[in-house]
Amino acid sequence: SSGINAEYGEELAEEDLSFQVAEAPNVQVNRVVTIRELDQELHRHSALMTLDNKTDLKILTRFLNTEETVKEDDKPWYWDRLFTEVASELNSEWESMRELENGEIVR
Repeated sequence: SSGINAEYGEELAEEDLSFQVAEAPNVQVNRVVTIRELDQELHRHSALMTLDNKTDLKILTRFLNTEETVKEDDKPWYWDRLFTEVASELNSEWESMRELENGEIVR
């Protein structure tokens, strides 16, 4: 009879755990810095122009694109259409390369 009580006690212990909910960690969320803010900081602080006090980043930063030149409108991507467009462009390039290799006139 003590074996039955022990099994029943284990089942109760398992049931108690199934109703417990873990407490979510409390994490401080910091604001994400915008590209414009990073760009302003980069131009303001010359210390950011070197990496590990060895590598000069001035040439790289001189040729970085501004936010305005890389910003695009948010528009949905449709996998079927995107796949078809890329496949078509690749096929056109491959066909042109084959024609050049065979000495044919490329249109």
